[in-house]
Amino acid sequence: MLLKRAESAMCNLYNLTTNQQAIRHIARVMQDSLGNLEPSLDVYPDRPTPVVRNTSEGRELVRLTWGMPTLLQFLKTKDAPDTGVTNIRNTQSPHWRRWLGVENRCLVPATTFSEYGPRPNACLPFSRVR
Repeated sequence: MLLKRAESAMCNLYNLTTNQQAIRHIARVMQDSLGNLEPSLDVYPDRPTPVVRNTSEGRELVRLTWGMPTLLQFLKTKDAPDTGVTNIRNTQSPHWRRWLGVENRCLVPATTFSEYGPRPNACLPFSRVR
């Protein structure tokens, strides 16, 4: 089962409570390079997370760190490590367009996610996608 939010924006924290076999099955994974998956995983942008990506050998389940490359003008110095960007609001920007093609798409399994709201526990509803 995939979850889809009523709105398109997503926050920077989510949780994964499914098992590795379920991810492999629903995503039709051909290779599993993940290692052991913890039974419940809180995922923040700076932590590796399970991701299904396309490779020349088929779909692969791996651990990747969540984020897109930072615009150079926002790095503190030219040689500063890039910690990545996790909220992209302007997909029309030339910087982002090159990353939005089919060849860069992946599936990020998530059970629930958190979204910042103006009041505590202000979560928007989820809807099931079949």
